Parts: sequence; C-alpha cells; structure tokens
Amino acid sequence: MLHIARGIGGTVFTRRFVNRVITFTVGFITSYAYTNPDIERVWEIKPAFNQRDYAFLNFYEVDPKHQKEFENNIRCLTRYLQTQEGYGYTKLVRLDGKEKGGPLDRYQYLGVQTWFSPDLMKKATSSSFSQRMISKLYLKAPYNSVMYKIVVDDCDFVPSP
Repeated sequence: MLHIARGIGGTVFTRRFVNRVITFTVGFITSYAYTNPDIERVWEIKPAFNQRDYAFLNFYEVDPKHQKEFENNIRCLTRYLQTQEGYGYTKLVRLDGKEKGGPLDRYQYLGVQTWFSPDLMKKATSSSFSQRMISKLYLKAPYNSVMYKIVVDDCDFVPSP
C-alpha cells in the first residue's frame, strides 16, 4: 500500500504520517466518547447514569411578600452549590393547593437536593458564601435539612419508545 501511496501522493502518505493519523483518530474518538457519553452507543466509557446516594429535604417557610426574592436567592444559592464537589441536583417545589390543617400547611416550598455524601453537603453549605446566601432567603424558620438515603433513583431513566 505504501508503494502505491508513494506513487500517487509522493511523500505525503509515509508510514510516519499514517501512524500519526491513526493515533490522533483513536485519541479523538476516545476523548469524544468520554466527554459526550450516550446511552445508545456501545463504546460508551462513562456509566449510563450517576448514582446519587443521599437526598436532603428542606422545608421553607416564607412570607408571601418575600416569595419573589426567595426564589431569586435560592436560584443563586443553587448555582453556587452546583460548583461544589459531590453535588447532584436540586428541585424546588412550590407547595400550592395544600389541605388546611395538614402537616405541610405552614410551608410554602419544598427543596430536594442530592449529594454523593453528607460530608460534602455539610462542607458546601458551611462555607461563608453559602451562609451569606442562606441568610438572604427571608425564611421564617431556620434553614435545616433532613437527610435520607436514596434506595432507587429513576430520574435519569429514559423509556424507549
């Protein structure tokens, strides 16, 4: 093959050039597979889902006149926590349509955060920046989290048609 390539392309398709093309191609494919995993591909290097081990529930009691500020500040806090080690995701649910006299009657929001370990969550929320953001949330009750161990998590599941 190299004799034909030398006749056609001159000295462009040398053994050294072919080896470099193969090496760079394999390196590019490996890098692409690692940085862009896809469930449908066989050559996927990363796992198909990330296991989040701990869920922390936060119940927020907020004045109705401060709800807009609360939502903006909790968004800023969440964006900061996304940069911290061990963070999974956050879901904030507005508790509308509650029944009167129920256990959640005094709360307006429910926050669910997932972390890989409780120590990483404590480290992230104990930083001075997190504490400043938490103090700006306009909460009636103190900021406390209830920890749960996740047994099953199907949030990454995509059913096939």
